[in-house]
Amino acid sequence: MRGPEIWLLPLALFALGCSTGPGPGGRPNVLLVSIDTLRADALGTYGAEFDTSPVIDALAARGVQCQDATSPTSWTLPSHVSMLTGLSISAHGMCDERLLMPGWVGPDAATAPPLRGEFLGELLGRAGYDTAGFFTWEYLDPRYGFGIGFETYERVGGTVWTDGPQRQRLAALQAAGDEGAIRAWMEAEPHFFNAQLPTADLAVDRALTWLGQERRPEDPFFLFLHLFDVHDDYVAPEPFSNPFDPDYDGPIDGTRITTPDSPVRGDMPARDLDHVRARYLGEVAWVDHQVGRLLDGLASLGLEEDTLVVLTSDHGEEFYEHGRKTHRTQLLRESVHVPLIFSWPGKLPAGAEVDGPVGLVDLVPTIAALADVPGPAATSGRDLSAVLRGEAPNREMIYLGELKVFQNGQPIPDLHTSLRRGTLHCLVVTDYTGARKGTVYDVSASPRESGPGTAFEEGSAEMARFDEMLANVRIATARQRTDAPPRQTSGAPLDQAATTELGAMGYSDGQDAYTRGESSPPTDRLCLDGCQLPRPPAQEDDSQ
Repeated sequence: MRGPEIWLLPLALFALGCSTGPGPGGRPNVLLVSIDTLRADALGTYGAEFDTSPVIDALAARGVQCQDATSPTSWTLPSHVSMLTGLSISAHGMCDERLLMPGWVGPDAATAPPLRGEFLGELLGRAGYDTAGFFTWEYLDPRYGFGIGFETYERVGGTVWTDGPQRQRLAALQAAGDEGAIRAWMEAEPHFFNAQLPTADLAVDRALTWLGQERRPEDPFFLFLHLFDVHDDYVAPEPFSNPFDPDYDGPIDGTRITTPDSPVRGDMPARDLDHVRARYLGEVAWVDHQVGRLLDGLASLGLEEDTLVVLTSDHGEEFYEHGRKTHRTQLLRESVHVPLIFSWPGKLPAGAEVDGPVGLVDLVPTIAALADVPGPAATSGRDLSAVLRGEAPNREMIYLGELKVFQNGQPIPDLHTSLRRGTLHCLVVTDYTGARKGTVYDVSASPRESGPGTAFEEGSAEMARFDEMLANVRIATARQRTDAPPRQTSGAPLDQAATTELGAMGYSDGQDAYTRGESSPPTDRLCLDGCQLPRPPAQEDDSQ
C-alpha cells in the first residue's frame, strides 16, 4: 500500500523563519511557563474528558490557543534548549546528556557539549528586561547551558538534589564512599531523599516572591518558570491525587511507574490502565491549581494587563498508544503534541485559535517580536506574531523532530527523525545497525495518530522522497548552526548525586548505567546524522 503523498509540496517551504515586525503597543512583561510532561489533550481546552484544567482553560479563553503545537523531541533537556533558543536540536547541538558523562564521549572525561544559540533571556536582557528563571529538575541545570541570560536562575525544591547545602553534603559523603552515613541520614530525614516531592507550589512561591519583592519595578520583567510535577510518578497532593476515578479499587496507585517491579505494563487490564491515566490527570489538575496561584498573584500585583503570558510544555506522555509508557522512546503524537497558549490583554485577541502546525522553535522569534526586541542571529522557527493577531495566515513549514534512544546499554543509539508538514507526519527510525524503517500518518484523518500508520521500507520511493526532503532540511539546519554563536556551558560533568537522582526518577537502572559504554568523541556532524557515532574509516587512495 502506497503511503500518503507527503512529498509533492515544494521542498523550499522549509525556511529559516520570517519576521513580520514588532507587535503594536508598549513593551510587555513576559511570563513563560513550561509544564513538564504535559500532553495537549490532558487539558480541557484541548479536549480532555475531565475538568482537569479550569485555570489554563480560562487563560486560553483570554488569549490565543495554538491547536497543533509540536515539540522537537520527547524529553526535557533538548526540548527546553529549543524552546529558549528557537533552534532545532541539530542546530543547537544539545542532543543527549551523555555528552557530560565520563566514558561516553571518551575513556577518561566528558567534553564540553557543542552548544550554540542565543537564549531568550539574553535577547530580553539586552533590551533592559529584568530576568529570572526558576526550575525544578536536573535537566534544566546550568551544566547544560541553561541560565544564560538570567540575572537570577535557581533550582527550587526541598531535597538533597535541589537544596544546595544538602547536595554538597551528599556529594561529600559519596566522594568519601561513606554509605553508612548516607543510609543513616536517609533513615533520619527521609524527606530529603524523596525524588517525588511536589515542587510546583514551591516554584510558584519563589516566583511570587521575586515578582513582589526582588525584581526591579522600573523595568519590564522576563520570568521563566518550569513546573515538573506532572512527571511520573503520578501522585499529586490531596485533594488532587485521585479526583477523576475515585471508585477504582484495583492495585494501581500512581507509584512505581518505571521501577523493575512496575505494575504498569503493556499487558495490564484496560481498567487499570484507565486509572493510570486518571492519576496522571490528577497531577495535571494539581499543577493547574498552582498556575492559578501564579496568575492570581500576578493580578494582585497589578501586573496582569501589562504581561504577555505564554504557557506550554516540553513534551507529552505515553500510555501504550503505540506500545510504550512515559516518554523519551519515540516521536509520535502522544509524545510531541504540546499545548501552546499566548495571552496579552488588549494586544492579542481573546478566544482565538491558530490551526495548523506550529513549533516550540517558534517561541523565541515570536516573543521577541511581540516584545519589540531584536530576534536571535539564527532560528529554526518563525515569528508568529502576525498570525496570533489574526493579521496573517499560518503558512506551511516543516518541523524537524529528533531523538536518540539507547537500547539495552548499547553505546550506539537508534536515531529517530520526524518531519511534520501540514497534516502529514513522517517518522524514520535508524537502528544501531544502520537499518531504517519509516511510518507516515495523516493527522487530519487520525488526530491522535491511532494505529500503526502507513509503513515504508529502505529502498522504497517513499524513503527516497523522505531523504530528498531531509536533505533540504539538513542544509538549512547546518546553516542555522553556523550562524548561531557557540556557547559555553558550566562545564561541570554529571556527578554521582546527579546520576543518582536520574536513577531515582527512572532515567537509568542505577548510578552506573550511564557510564557502561564508550563512544568516539563528538564529531562535526549534525545530531540528526549521528554526531556521537564513530566517523567512518578513511578510504585509501588507490590512484597512486
